[in-house]
Amino acid sequence: MAYSDPTQVARAREVFFGHRGLPVDQLNHAILRSWIRCADMGLDARTAPHRDLPSASEIRQLHERYEALWRICRPELDALYNEARELSGIVVLTNASGEVLDAVGDPSFAGKAAEVALRPGAQWSEDGTGTNAIGTALAERRAVTVNGAEHYFQAHGVLSCAATPIIDPRGATIGALDISTPAHIHAGAAMGLIRMAVEQIEHRLFRGGFEGCQTLRFQTDPNLLGAAREGILAFRDGVVVAANRRGLALVGQSWEALDHLHADDIFDGDLTSKRLRGRDGRDYFAQLDDDGRHAPQPLQRDGDTLEAIELANIRKALALHGGNVSAAARQLGIHRSTIYRRLGEDV
Repeated sequence: MAYSDPTQVARAREVFFGHRGLPVDQLNHAILRSWIRCADMGLDARTAPHRDLPSASEIRQLHERYEALWRICRPELDALYNEARELSGIVVLTNASGEVLDAVGDPSFAGKAAEVALRPGAQWSEDGTGTNAIGTALAERRAVTVNGAEHYFQAHGVLSCAATPIIDPRGATIGALDISTPAHIHAGAAMGLIRMAVEQIEHRLFRGGFEGCQTLRFQTDPNLLGAAREGILAFRDGVVVAANRRGLALVGQSWEALDHLHADDIFDGDLTSKRLRGRDGRDYFAQLDDDGRHAPQPLQRDGDTLEAIELANIRKALALHGGNVSAAARQLGIHRSTIYRRLGEDV
């Protein structure tokens, strides 16, 4: 169900939290899956959610650690600022753990949001904050809306939120972008804005190219070449080593294809051609960048690159799963080979 009917959601809460079954016909399945995960973690929806806010010093350290991510997302935060204000809401950027890095928008709503800990330094992953757009989008690795009473904790019923995870070129989740508004404004109004903003961010992650790689930009519509909706695949020695979601979708592949999929498996002909024929029979307009050595590089500080953020997320997932590489890979949504290679490069 695309639109959440408040009456149906109320009935779904009665069924689920009254332990009378699963309201599969009354609730968006992504929300139901999240409620189940939260219940399995022992969260009590009737209690106040845990709010252990960091100190000012800890928030400064958080900002310093994720400055590269914030800088790359800054244009979208600025662009969505007025959009969020018009919706009487705020735009929120988090890291891959759901920690809020920035929150800007309508000043009056920002104060209300702060009352439910929707502010810098706060943790909005499902394990601490229950079902919410940020945490559930990170858990599901896809765009999610959570409206009013769809939130797990009753205290969060004052919010409606739309969030999308930010996926890096290696398929690792590095953050989430969210717009949160008062509950009477349906989150669907913000979802389109969030999707487009994240596409722009993920597209910008390729602007520096990849040294020693060929970066292919392609689309079925030539007018989309150079735009955020173009597909991108990066090849090293003919093998796909990086991509954006659009690129993988265009050729019918998933993140697990990285490091295994060869150009000859996807396209029939030379990648330098301006027109490519896919193995599926579709024609693509294309542009090939030979390598990234001369491309403009994103502003980053030494030791605070997106690669470092990805490595930190891998280590955290491994620690959470007791060193189980398969479980960590499933949580991060990446292939096990990515973990082995990244850890090997860091040794």
